[in-house]
Amino acid sequence: MSDIVDIKKRRVQSTKKSNMHSKIYQPFRAIGYVTNEIPYLINNLGQDYFLTTCVGSSFQTYNLGRMNLLFVSTPTEKPITCMATHNKVVYAAAGNIVIGYKRGREVSRVGESEGNFNITQIIILGAYIAALCDDNTVKLWDTTNGDLYTEIEFGEGFTATHMVHPKTYLNKILVSSSQGTMQIWNVRTNKMVYQFGYLGSPVTCLEQSPVVDVIAVGLLNGTVILHNIKADEKIDSVRQDDRVTAITFRTDDEQVMATGNMHGDVALWDLSERRLAHIMKGAHDGYITTLTFLNNQPILVTGGNDNAIKQWIFEKSNAVPHPYKSRSGHHAPPSRLQYYGTDNKTILSAGRDRSLRSFSTVRDAQSFEFSQGRLAKKAQDRGISMDELKLPPIIDFDVNDSKTKDWDNIITCHAHDNGCRTWSSKNKRIGEHILISQDKTAVKTTCLSSCGNFGFLGCASGAVDMFNMQSGQFRKTFSGDGGHTKPVTGLTTDTINRYLITSSVDKTVKIWDIKTAKLVHTIELESPVVSMRYHMDNDLLAVVCDDLGIRVIDIETKKIVREFWGHRNRITDFTFSPDSRWIVSASLDGTVRTWDLPTGAMIDIFKVEDVVTCLAFAPDSDFLATAHVDNVGIFLWSNRTQYSNISLRSIPEDYEAQLLQLPSLNGTEDSDEDDSEDEQNVEEEPVDTVEQLNESMITMSMEPRSKWHNLLHLDTIKLRNKPKEAPKLPEKAPFFLPTLPGAKGQFNLETVTTFDTENPDSKRINFSQLNIDTEFGKALRAGFEADKNFAAFVEYAKSLSPSAIDLEIRSFTIDGELTLLNYYLDAILYMLKTRKNFELAQAWLSVFLNIHGDLIVANPTNPIHEKLQDILAVQGKEFGRLSQQIHYSLCLIDFTRRT
Repeated sequence: MSDIVDIKKRRVQSTKKSNMHSKIYQPFRAIGYVTNEIPYLINNLGQDYFLTTCVGSSFQTYNLGRMNLLFVSTPTEKPITCMATHNKVVYAAAGNIVIGYKRGREVSRVGESEGNFNITQIIILGAYIAALCDDNTVKLWDTTNGDLYTEIEFGEGFTATHMVHPKTYLNKILVSSSQGTMQIWNVRTNKMVYQFGYLGSPVTCLEQSPVVDVIAVGLLNGTVILHNIKADEKIDSVRQDDRVTAITFRTDDEQVMATGNMHGDVALWDLSERRLAHIMKGAHDGYITTLTFLNNQPILVTGGNDNAIKQWIFEKSNAVPHPYKSRSGHHAPPSRLQYYGTDNKTILSAGRDRSLRSFSTVRDAQSFEFSQGRLAKKAQDRGISMDELKLPPIIDFDVNDSKTKDWDNIITCHAHDNGCRTWSSKNKRIGEHILISQDKTAVKTTCLSSCGNFGFLGCASGAVDMFNMQSGQFRKTFSGDGGHTKPVTGLTTDTINRYLITSSVDKTVKIWDIKTAKLVHTIELESPVVSMRYHMDNDLLAVVCDDLGIRVIDIETKKIVREFWGHRNRITDFTFSPDSRWIVSASLDGTVRTWDLPTGAMIDIFKVEDVVTCLAFAPDSDFLATAHVDNVGIFLWSNRTQYSNISLRSIPEDYEAQLLQLPSLNGTEDSDEDDSEDEQNVEEEPVDTVEQLNESMITMSMEPRSKWHNLLHLDTIKLRNKPKEAPKLPEKAPFFLPTLPGAKGQFNLETVTTFDTENPDSKRINFSQLNIDTEFGKALRAGFEADKNFAAFVEYAKSLSPSAIDLEIRSFTIDGELTLLNYYLDAILYMLKTRKNFELAQAWLSVFLNIHGDLIVANPTNPIHEKLQDILAVQGKEFGRLSQQIHYSLCLIDFTRRT
């Protein structure tokens, strides 16, 4: 019971730690991670195989047959160093403890939380966990009670590196060392059973073969020895290039052994003929961490530290495998991000690993890498890795969804390259066209026109070339007199493809006419422009300059309308929010700042340990995506203003930014308790609210729109909500008895008054003294008697529902002088003269005239007509005054925009 309480406490602590967030952004989840340098696990349940990979402080479990992600574990306090599995439980070592998980949820924990050691390998021995630690010991824990069962300490001449439990060897483990020797230990008696001689090189890998007593031993010099540990005899040995990192054996009819090395190569050895059958050159773009042949299947699963898991299938009597299935992500940090697609849930990412990838933020299985041709075959023929044949790293790209089905809709420019490549998001591969700059200088930036028909290349010479995306043909060049004299750093077109906007290191932003290729206008700046972003919906252009400032330019007026200062180091990337109210920028100072365009103030800032290299805002404003230095994944931050009320205020420049943890793989849940604590910790400034700032202002009631809108359409609402069945007749009772509220008809007999002053105990009702005015009518009479001050009546009427107001107006007591009707119009006139509750006065007057209009017409001599004339005069006067102010404001805005 205490273990469960401890687990819950740790979950609460980790949740509170993960819920630290900025005012606007909440860490959500990380995508793009598949595996790292920790060996993966494969276990089978029935006919299904499950793959478990480590990704930092969490692990992911995939269905190996479909390669779809099943679940992600809760994060550990420290990074996971090794894993093992037994009976549907995955054990992960983090620091000096071992945590047991079922379906990604923690169920048990063993280890020493205060020990100064780290666990490097674990194996499961029934109810015990054997852990190899970096303090040169093997510790054995009992999983039933979590106690330390025994500890094996090795001498100074034996530095343990790996261990394995040989099949059929009860209570025995085989331990290898960096000195090139091995020992067999009995973990129950804590005694060494046997020590093997020197093998010729430090041992780097151990693997049990399909044959009992035979262990495959991988050495640092690339040798793999098949050793009979029972007889202490060397059966056979093979040698590959560089150290051995992983070994596996095929268990079907073929006698094949696969070994991996540091360079991502996999060697296949035919054990029956004792020869090298094939070398899978460049199977991974990093060293091989794990190799596994599926049981009795011709499928090889490989894992590398390049963030990829691959499956290879062998055809019958063919030693050369073919790629079967794979899951992968960037193995170098992303350098550029952009949302694309009609669903607004897909991110296009360019990485330093020379790849272009697409990541789905909602369905992990839809992520893929854009093909660059048959690189695998070319690399195999030339004996080199695939990375050497890929295009240079992408430094800039643009995507347009308008012509996705017609031709290539992605354009990229590459480092130190004078050509741009086109790509097709529909076919998921590189296109047919290579767009070469006309002056053969390197292309620094690129963009697509808003229609998707043209691609623009910004060159290092300052010229801009335009190409047709369908045919790949050159169209025109934007240069010459008045053109840029230094490299172009930004390109964009307006919404209707009339103007091309360019920025350059020569401290200028230029606007060109696309049809004539002539310069229209030049905007001089104080510092070289580093990058540029354009928001098409409102014609705002934001540029980042070398002086660490962000300047916002109104393209229509050609003037700088905002400047933002505060970053203390080079700005790495920035973007507009979809509604163009914010600009989000990241810098080498580790901060991410949000600037409010209407007020010109910084409204949010947070700091991360790893510098943000690029970012993108989702088109639906739900998420902010960021990529960081030394991180191959993409991190999503939820926009809290989408689902909660956030008070945004100006933040001073000297404000100390809060250091936030990056989003985890399994995502974080926003805690209402934490939010409430945050709100309590914020010192709220006292705000004085008044009902009306000035008596000359026309004010609304601040009531919901349904208060007056539903009142005007009450007949339509009643007709729509008319019951299909007739209501049941109520219980028979005198009509004058008051009823109790509720669905069932009940009468309040205790509140019946007799109005008999002579005999108060009498139950006889005197109809001549019966008061038939409702609270609504009483409030009207009280307001008239108080010198026509109807403030109390208005407040009471505002508390009623639309149907209740309609009923009260219909239930007025009608006498010969139309007393209550006159009082009601006095109340409306009071509201109009005080200029309060303007919309309610209009609605209440409209309903009153619809109900009692015929009665008013039938009494032409009644004073009620004079009151209506007064109301009409006040209405006309106020409307004229309001109309004058509105037209004056519209003229002023139009004049300002034109100048």
